[in-house]
Amino acid sequence: MAERLTEREKARYERSIRVEGFGEEAQERLRAARVLVVGAGGLGSAVLQYLAAAGVGTLGIVECDTVSESNLQRQVLYTDADLNRPKVEAAARRVEALNPAAWVVTYPDRLTEENAAEILAGFDIVADCTDNYPTRYVIDRTAGRLRMPMVYGTAQDAGGQVSVFHAEGAGSYADLYPEPEPNRPERPIGVLSPVPGIVGSIQAMEVVKLATGFGRPLAGRLLVLDALAMECTVFDLPGGKE
Repeated sequence: MAERLTEREKARYERSIRVEGFGEEAQERLRAARVLVVGAGGLGSAVLQYLAAAGVGTLGIVECDTVSESNLQRQVLYTDADLNRPKVEAAARRVEALNPAAWVVTYPDRLTEENAAEILAGFDIVADCTDNYPTRYVIDRTAGRLRMPMVYGTAQDAGGQVSVFHAEGAGSYADLYPEPEPNRPERPIGVLSPVPGIVGSIQAMEVVKLATGFGRPLAGRLLVLDALAMECTVFDLPGGKE
């Protein structure tokens, strides 16, 4: 049985608790949740901040990059003072400042086939906030083996996508997008600065739903955002089998 919320926690999360059908029990589930965020860039900035603010008890951060000038346009976890610092360190400090009750675990490494199972095994849900295909497919395969929900997000130009894989009613990322050629070149992409914030916020909401059992996650469905028209379209995905 989950430990009951303290009076201070009830005050901090009052607005969430007041949501009809959410209540203290769901907030307690959030506190017990263990969520791994792979990538602390544009998407990860939004996901980490909103999950910390929401009261997720344990947050893991996997990130091997350092903060660069071009990151500051959209990666709102960071400031000029963080330039050239490891993102994982700067992100952890920001998350802990936002919610000191959150337990933050950092992995200053690239997620690979060799370390993925060991890292993911300590968590309940993984949020894919990566910007490259090889890592995304590693997350997909590992989450599938562990039967762990994977909250996928991507942002490019003025749009993006969100879905949930490896949950009830869902297949895998590879079912939707078969793995590309191994030598496919990775190139920097353009993205308008608010777009990762929008997509990352939707990812954070999906994590909250999965962690609490509140609402209907995007399992078996794909949300496609067109921010220029400000339209969201949700497609049913064939082949959900988990």
